[in-house]
Amino acid sequence: MSGAKTAKRSAPFFQRLVAAVLGGYLLASAWIVFCGALSQPAAEAVLAGMQISFAIHVAAIIWSFSPVSIARVWVGLVVPVALLSVATWALMQWRG
Repeated sequence: MSGAKTAKRSAPFFQRLVAAVLGGYLLASAWIVFCGALSQPAAEAVLAGMQISFAIHVAAIIWSFSPVSIARVWVGLVVPVALLSVATWALMQWRG
């Protein structure tokens, strides 16, 4: 009985941990790919994007453990990833 209570209490923490690790990683990775597609010397742009991505990942971790609902956390992580992915795709199509 107490194991079920413990599992029920730890589920929101585990959901936030997954959002912080995977969501932050996806958001930072999408940012790096976007920076690579944005500038013509891609290596320098990717390096600059990587430096900023560390701050983005930390911000995602802080956002994941903020006192908002877990659904809002996921929306706050997934929507920017989708927008960055679409922008990257559009840039790659535009440049050919």
